[in-house]
Amino acid sequence: MIAVVMAAGKGVRLRPLTDNLPKVMIPIAGKPFLEYLLSNLEKAGFEEAHLIVGYKKEVVEKHFGEKLGKMKLNYFVQEKQLGTAHALSLVEDFVEEKFVALNGDVLVNTATLGEMGATDEFDITDATILSREVEDTWRYGCLKIQNDKVIDIVEKPAPGQEPSKSVSMGIYRFDKLIFSAIRETNLSERNEFELVDSIKKLIGAGGIVVPKKHRGQYVHLGELQDL
Repeated sequence: MIAVVMAAGKGVRLRPLTDNLPKVMIPIAGKPFLEYLLSNLEKAGFEEAHLIVGYKKEVVEKHFGEKLGKMKLNYFVQEKQLGTAHALSLVEDFVEEKFVALNGDVLVNTATLGEMGATDEFDITDATILSREVEDTWRYGCLKIQNDKVIDIVEKPAPGQEPSKSVSMGIYRFDKLIFSAIRETNLSERNEFELVDSIKKLIGAGGIVVPKKHRGQYVHLGELQDL
């Protein structure tokens, strides 16, 4: 299976570390954060990864080249920061019917990535969202779940207004229907095309979206305090 890694962001909240580096290339214990993520994908059996790069893209391309282990690396450039849905749209013609997409600032264990990539002809879902349970739901995209399906995503709900304690981790398995939803997605208040909005479009069109609860290793490279 192919993995799509969205790694084009500037990482404004991680300045000054990102003044000369993409967010995903911040060194952790001597290696760029992205190297841990790609190594886990390779160990999980992914044969190919599409890296969507933008800010300081040459740093990523020079460090990794064309392969990591046995996994082939391809680069797609998001010239302008137009959001995660726009970033994903760049690979529409270069993915299989089912593929995994993940934010480049999230790290989970190899087993979880392998499970996200596992599918067969009996899989009728259109999207699977890796989720975890938190208390501070107001910081995340919170999942409204009914009959084991995601029926809505509420972005950063006010305390006490969250539909559940389950939040998206920014790791997904999609089928290619997501690209139809992306084409229907409007600009957000941040003037970006947001993947969360595309998933909501997919749900509204009758797509089957399910959560997958994660209980293992999890690292999010979001702010300086996360280091």
